[in-house]
Amino acid sequence: MLSTAAKRFVVVVLCVLALGLGGDAVAAKAETEAAVVARLYKDFAWQAIASQPDLFGDVLAHQNRSTLEKYFTPALADLLVKDAACQVKSQGICNLEVDLLFDSQDPRISDLKVETIAPGKVAVVFKDPANDETTKIEFMLARVAGKWRIADIMYAQRGGWSL
Repeated sequence: MLSTAAKRFVVVVLCVLALGLGGDAVAAKAETEAAVVARLYKDFAWQAIASQPDLFGDVLAHQNRSTLEKYFTPALADLLVKDAACQVKSQGICNLEVDLLFDSQDPRISDLKVETIAPGKVAVVFKDPANDETTKIEFMLARVAGKWRIADIMYAQRGGWSL
C-alpha cells in the first residue's frame, strides 16, 4: 500500500496533469469569422497568381462537398457542388459566372485585406494591380455545429448581388 505522502503526491501529479491538459483546451481559441474567410483565401487564392493546378491543387470550384463544408454551410456547399456538376454536364457556365473569391473570371489581385465588419460579417477588399480598381466582397457567416461557416457572399460591384 502507498503511504499517505505517496498518495498525496500521486493526487497532486494527477491534478497538475489534468489542469495542464485542460488548460490547453480552454486556451485554444475558437476560429473567428475572419479566420475562416482568410483560410479560404489562403487555400485557394493561388489561382490569381498561377495557372498550375498540378502544382497547387484544384481551384475552389472543383472541390468536393466535404472540402467545401470546411468553409461553407451545408446549404451553400450543396449549391456550389450542384453548379460544378452543371458546368461539367453543360461544358459551360451555369449559375456562377465569376470566381467566388474574386468577383471576376480573370482574377488579378494585390493588397488583400480581410476584416470582420460586424458579428457574422466579413469584408474582403483588394485591388486589381493592372488598373488599381478596388473590389469589395462581403461574406455572411453562420454557426454550424459551433463553428463559423460562410452562408452567403455579396458582391458590391454587382449591386449587392449574392449567392
